Amino acid sequence: MSSLLPTTQSGPTVRARSYGDIVWRQLRKRPAAMVSLGVIVLLAFVAVVAPFIAGEVPIRWVENGETSWPIFRYLDNLEYAGMLAFLLVLLLPVTVRLVRVRAERAATSPFVRALFIHAAVWLTVTAVLIAVRTPERRYGFFLERVGEAQSAWFPFIPTPRHPGYESLAHRDKAPTWRHPLGTDRLGQDIVLRILYGARTAMTIGFVAVGIGASIGVVLGSISGYFGRGIDLVLMRVAEVFMFIPQIVLIIIILAVMPSWVPQLWAVVVVIGVTGWTGYYRYMRAELLRVRGEDYMTAARALGIPTWRLLLRHAIPNGMAPILVSATFGIAGAVFLEASLAFLNLVQTPSWGELLNDGRQHIMGTWWAWGSAGAAIFVTVLVYNLLGEAVRDAIDPKLKI
Repeated sequence: MSSLLPTTQSGPTVRARSYGDIVWRQLRKRPAAMVSLGVIVLLAFVAVVAPFIAGEVPIRWVENGETSWPIFRYLDNLEYAGMLAFLLVLLLPVTVRLVRVRAERAATSPFVRALFIHAAVWLTVTAVLIAVRTPERRYGFFLERVGEAQSAWFPFIPTPRHPGYESLAHRDKAPTWRHPLGTDRLGQDIVLRILYGARTAMTIGFVAVGIGASIGVVLGSISGYFGRGIDLVLMRVAEVFMFIPQIVLIIIILAVMPSWVPQLWAVVVVIGVTGWTGYYRYMRAELLRVRGEDYMTAARALGIPTWRLLLRHAIPNGMAPILVSATFGIAGAVFLEASLAFLNLVQTPSWGELLNDGRQHIMGTWWAWGSAGAAIFVTVLVYNLLGEAVRDAIDPKLKI
């Protein structure tokens, strides 16, 4: 009889894999996705550390026996905020592991908890920087005074960011060891313009899509979960925004806005505010499906508050199409900004601006338009490849 009784065996507890772990395992099986993700991380890295790669402000400067680090004084607060954001994104998996146990005990998502922690850290540090730090604005003429320094550590490519008349002698030069991608019609190094163009592309892509996705997720969740009159009103509002031609609106706003408003941020805000309708429709459709599931009905019967139902169950289970759409949306935003700069509608360091400069002498300065075109092509390509991989990975029919 005793042999028929069930026996218990002690052993290591096996933690169930989360949906995010399953999707990540599927992505790792796709070489194109991993290569694309690596290229995106590399683009973000060179964007945030551009002053250390090419520029005129030295990293270390020794004069009259005194050592200084000028580049850290000249970096503005937004550049420090970008570096901090990049570092926090890289450290996000570590934070997820650290908060996993406590988050599971509280029945919350460890990723969401880690994301809120990093967002709080970034907002706090950025606010403190803006409040207490004033960047150095006085031009030091370091390249012209290099003979006066006892020691100077310049960026990898020491070149002026805003060339003067003396740089015109070096304009339209083919690639050399000093200028690996050549110079433009003003004598400015092409590598430097590519690096700062990457900053513009990353800002347009992540910030504009982040604004649009946030608006779409919030309004789509409200519309899909509550329905009825709220859904009817929000759908009509979304339809109005869908009929607004985005590029025409951007041109009108750029034409009427005051000169003290940065054109780049005006474009970012317009793309974000007008580009939320796609995310809204995806989230609304997902919430209409999710709210009728058995686990949602059981949660409502247990008296769980509505806000907790939305934040803990409904929205996370409806985010899959949002992630795919956001990946493709970043590529679209980068291409749109490059198109505006190519048409000379946006005066900001951009690959489109460099492409426009190079087209005036297509055969004579092939290195200018070739470098800009290659940068746009590679960036759009890797985002599209990553978007397709994410779409395949979150397919409910995938084999696990």
